[in-house]
Amino acid sequence: MTHARSRCRRGTSDRHARRLLTDLDLGLTRRALTRALRELASTYVPKRPVDVTIDFHDIPYYGEAIDPERPQFVKTQEACGTHRAYHYATLDLLLPNFRLTVSARFLTERSNRHRAVLRALADARRCGVEIRRLYLDREFYEYATLSRLKAEGYTVITPMRLGSGQRKRWECGQRSYVTEHTLRDPRGRGEPLHLRVHVVVRYQAGRKWKKHGAQYLIYEVIGHVAGDALRAVPLRQTHTLYRRRFGIETSYRLLGEARAITSSRSPAIRLLYVGVSLLLQDEWVILKLQWASEGRQGPSGFVVHETVLPSPRCWISSEPRSSGGSDRSE
Repeated sequence: MTHARSRCRRGTSDRHARRLLTDLDLGLTRRALTRALRELASTYVPKRPVDVTIDFHDIPYYGEAIDPERPQFVKTQEACGTHRAYHYATLDLLLPNFRLTVSARFLTERSNRHRAVLRALADARRCGVEIRRLYLDREFYEYATLSRLKAEGYTVITPMRLGSGQRKRWECGQRSYVTEHTLRDPRGRGEPLHLRVHVVVRYQAGRKWKKHGAQYLIYEVIGHVAGDALRAVPLRQTHTLYRRRFGIETSYRLLGEARAITSSRSPAIRLLYVGVSLLLQDEWVILKLQWASEGRQGPSGFVVHETVLPSPRCWISSEPRSSGGSDRSE
């Protein structure tokens, strides 16, 4: 912000802008961010059902809480010299050749993941998204989340967290197969949850880590009924479909490049910076669709030329200058 204001002749002063940031309300910031993401992406949401993915983002924090009785950060495994982090949840649309973020929420706890998932899905529905399949990481493999998603009628693919004994029992054979598994409520309150398990067998030929032999990939697949899950996620395509989620790692990298660095303890300011970085990512995707895409035959109907526009890092670094006022060199 200081760098952008130093290059501008007109606009809000650096001091006044920082004064406005000190009075940010977390609830109002979250609602404004959700509305901005929805308005930006709504034009490019397809009319047909699409695949989506939900992920958690942990941004390391090294300071103390504003209110020790109600800390805003969560405890994590030690990384980057700290075990504290600000916790966020995002929902992305997995479209051919690009991804769009339509929901971002600040979370104050790592438990109750099912609430964060259902709220993110509600944000997607308000944006006009019709969900075909939902891809989740293995940390979502828990009774509370999967039971609520199955009751809502979603088709979900997620890797399973298994013990050594269970894994040895399923890692057998030379062909992929379908089996069943019963997941029980650890609190003993809910009904047993019957899951369809896809054991996908792939053969490694030394292309990755110089490993050979069979590789067993075990996924849990749920639908409103068992037949729907089998039709929506064929056995031989389970791994191919779930691989579409792996591109989310690029979004992690771009989020780190576009996010402003701050030492503030305010959750509202930190959410604002995360939201601005997500908006910049969506804007970059829209620019590629408008100026670097060409119509082609195929499932997506177009192809994106990555070399037409400059790199995201160069565009992101120049964007605050254009939004802060006119440049002094003009």
